[in-house]
Amino acid sequence: MTDVTDGKLNEALEFAKKNGDDSLQRCLDRLKKVEENYEENGNPIDTTISTDFAPYSFYFVRVDKAGMFKGNGGIIFHGTHDNGGDGSAPTFSVNLTPTVGWAIHT
Repeated sequence: MTDVTDGKLNEALEFAKKNGDDSLQRCLDRLKKVEENYEENGNPIDTTISTDFAPYSFYFVRVDKAGMFKGNGGIIFHGTHDNGGDGSAPTFSVNLTPTVGWAIHT
């Protein structure tokens, strides 16, 4: 996994820890597990995580070692600022059930 967030991911992890929320770490663990599955099947991939326009949220893209695109999405932080993910600003992401914390969107 490659972090190109210029420290923003670590800031978000600290924010989550301070608030007793492990959902960001669970999202990162899920992304890492997919990398491990690809590795086990002989087609290693790398997930690059970068910043997103929404607060404490991130964008990720996956490519294999040959540079072939394998998928992308967001690790989006939801809460009162976006009504738990109702599609409004600032995240413009939808959850079927209102959420507080991070969720992977693809």
